[in-house]
Amino acid sequence: MLPNVCLCFLFFFFFKKVAVTLTVGVTRMAMVLSLVDVVSVVLFSVELYHLVAHVFILCGIRSLPRKDLVRVRLYFLLDALTVFFTSFLFTGKLKWLAVLQILQHMFYFITWDKSYMAKRIIDWSSLEWFKSNQKPSLQLDSTLGTLFDVCVHAAMMYVLGEQMGIFSILVAIFIAQACVYTILFNPKLAWSSPNNVPVWVQKRVGKLALDHS
Repeated sequence: MLPNVCLCFLFFFFFKKVAVTLTVGVTRMAMVLSLVDVVSVVLFSVELYHLVAHVFILCGIRSLPRKDLVRVRLYFLLDALTVFFTSFLFTGKLKWLAVLQILQHMFYFITWDKSYMAKRIIDWSSLEWFKSNQKPSLQLDSTLGTLFDVCVHAAMMYVLGEQMGIFSILVAIFIAQACVYTILFNPKLAWSSPNNVPVWVQKRVGKLALDHS
């Protein structure tokens, strides 16, 4: 009788340990999956924000005075880091495309408002461009470069979306929209429509750095 009781206790403690181990394992897996969902939502929303911001610049919907654009040099680093995290660290896809985009942005980050090409893109992106006689002209290199960036962010959103649920995508879109309104349409910031520039922003508008004729 005693051996049977001991055997029952052994089985009880064994299965209890197995149950605890499985519970901990499932809990950790759920936490990892939740973390993956959170990271994917954050990356998707930031990629979407970058895409919208670049489309606004490309289409002349919103822009900044040149002096303010010069101060957002760190944005190029953030842009490149977003693509790096999405492609290299999270999805492992489209690395060749990410490398091209990162090299492009690192060039502008390092030579911001120093090199000829960096000054061209700053001028073209600024409110001053719309006030100058250069507005009707097509600056092909800046246009194609910005369009390339838009395509890169769209591609990163696609590979992220492949492993996201509908709810996660909707949450990411909501976050990106909130960021767009908080930053690009914030009346306290200098972001403005070229056709409706507030008086205080007009006072910040100066001259282009280069002769683009």
